[in-house]
Amino acid sequence: MAEILSRITSASSELHAVNNTHDGRYDSQTRDLVAYIKNCDKDLDTQYLLDNLHPAQHTLPYLLILNLHIDNLQRRTKEGLPDEIKPGNDLWVKVAYFLKHFDPIQVRYAGHEWRHLIELFGQAAEITAKPFLAVQVMKEALLRLDSPGILTSLHVTFLRLSLLSRSYHHALPIMEKWIFQFPTSSVQIYRKHINRPLCSENTSGDTFISDASGFSAKLTYRDHTRFFLYGAMIYLALKEWEQALHWLGIVICSPVNDSVSKIMVEGYKKWVLASLLAHGKLIASPKVVSTHVLKIYQTLAKPYASLVNAFERGDFQRLRAEVDIGRSIWRADNNEGLVSQLFHAYNSFIVVKLGRTFSALTAADVAQRTLAPVASSADIEEFVSSLVMSGILSASLLHLHGQGDATMLRFFARNGSHIQREISMRTRLVQEARVLGLITKDANHCSSELKLGNESLQLLSRNQRCPDGSRVSGDNVGESDGGLDIDEDIMGDGT
Repeated sequence: MAEILSRITSASSELHAVNNTHDGRYDSQTRDLVAYIKNCDKDLDTQYLLDNLHPAQHTLPYLLILNLHIDNLQRRTKEGLPDEIKPGNDLWVKVAYFLKHFDPIQVRYAGHEWRHLIELFGQAAEITAKPFLAVQVMKEALLRLDSPGILTSLHVTFLRLSLLSRSYHHALPIMEKWIFQFPTSSVQIYRKHINRPLCSENTSGDTFISDASGFSAKLTYRDHTRFFLYGAMIYLALKEWEQALHWLGIVICSPVNDSVSKIMVEGYKKWVLASLLAHGKLIASPKVVSTHVLKIYQTLAKPYASLVNAFERGDFQRLRAEVDIGRSIWRADNNEGLVSQLFHAYNSFIVVKLGRTFSALTAADVAQRTLAPVASSADIEEFVSSLVMSGILSASLLHLHGQGDATMLRFFARNGSHIQREISMRTRLVQEARVLGLITKDANHCSSELKLGNESLQLLSRNQRCPDGSRVSGDNVGESDGGLDIDEDIMGDGT
């Protein structure tokens, strides 16, 4: 056992000094180490090896041996989830420490083992009703792997556990990373022409994160919509309505053949409620939603249309009646919490509209015009104060001298709101510019890689045999005005 440990530590120590090792040599040594460990006797003393290996320095052998240790436990206990890996036990601590400190370069060579470890970790936390413990560690592991823009099955699991544990803020660092790629083995078709080892700093995430590498289980159409629905639900819980609408828009815009999925219908119902909470009305559906699909949504969400009608007409009594009548529906759809917030939103938009008509009103006048159960002056003051502090309303509350407890609500001029809108627009433009930069960088990267693909290489070969005047430049591969028209199915059929 000491001999095995010595060989493993000497090999992995060289790998740890990545800056001093050529990429090709590093790649070769890493693959040799993986083969050596996988060919070792399955009954070796894994506990001894784990106690003498450091997760950060010996990441790859530690991960492989840790998985072997868990496999041995499962065979011995005949349980898929042994007690040793559940929260509070020694193995749980080892796994948590590893996921927080692993070397992201070394782990590229063991995607299946890395994902298997995280999935077991999440299952152990969920089965013991402690999903929050897994959320913290999974967040650090996903960020540490650094797979920008690529959706994996672990992202879906992570958001689901975040919802279960109500760890909404912990999910934001993952959700704020833009997703614009999906792991697929087809990427490797043209990447195989590029001799770039996994350990190279120039190796992008979509090279080592694919169906074949094991970092993600095969994603389905359902996984895609679930990810964005879960994310939208987290934003709804945080009352970030605009972000929620954006994510829900992706759900309801998902491509379909004849009908829509249950997840899409669920997303549409939440999209209707988020529209009322954010804008006080049902906003126009995204243009990519066909008329046929929109009619299906409206047919399956008729009770929500009644809420919209009462809200937009300013009929508070009818709104309250519709909420009471459909209470069993909201509960079955898990939307009871959102529906209950409609009353607060209704009052908010009523007060905002008053500010467009009046320059000042007493608290008693506001209470009379809201038509909602916030009757007392103290309640009105508290309600208006919350609107002002949240930035929804530009106004101030003044206590009038010599008039008892009367309070005046004075609305600010519209100039302030123009300034706020300008600041908001400027912030949004900066964010959009950053996103466009990411997309452009990725598009240029794909263009460069396509030049080394089969089509481009065949074109260059033909050009060498053609007269100079009839040659077509390989730089135009994939461009509309080039000599080669490449028809790509970027959507896929999700099957």
